[in-house]
Amino acid sequence: MFSRLMSRIKNMIVIGGVTGADTKMLQIKTSTGKTNDRIKRLHNYGFMSRPKVGARSYVLFLGGVLSRGVAVCVEDERYEMELSEGEVAMMDDKGNLVHFTENGISITSLGSVAITAKKDVTVKTDGNVIANGAQIKLNDGTGVITCESICPFTGSGHVDGSATVFAGKE
Repeated sequence: MFSRLMSRIKNMIVIGGVTGADTKMLQIKTSTGKTNDRIKRLHNYGFMSRPKVGARSYVLFLGGVLSRGVAVCVEDERYEMELSEGEVAMMDDKGNLVHFTENGISITSLGSVAITAKKDVTVKTDGNVIANGAQIKLNDGTGVITCESICPFTGSGHVDGSATVFAGKE
């Protein structure tokens, strides 16, 4: 009786290696060599991730029963970075990174960055808005001439100005 109780207590918290995963469930292999493929994965509200094989999981087994496991944390030391005190970072295995620092937010993407909004997108700063790139395309790359521009040849306003892209002058 006592050994059964001790076994359950020992099995309440288990560290295991991830051997398979989807967003909601994990398959782990424990340090004793046992495989469990029904580990429920907990996520903080608003944050989702899918760990890679080889990540480390920390699992609670309710009552020490190995069929009722809940992963409370999954980490992967292969994809960690050093942070200063108070900093926060979200990163993936490819090197994409959102880094909250004392100087602001830094976003590093190894691919494209897409922003989709049903309504307006507003950028407001007390500083400058700086855009650098091989090309900067406005209005799907068709460019923009404001209707307020004066043609240097005729002296009158451009009649083919953009009705969808506006650019002001100081």
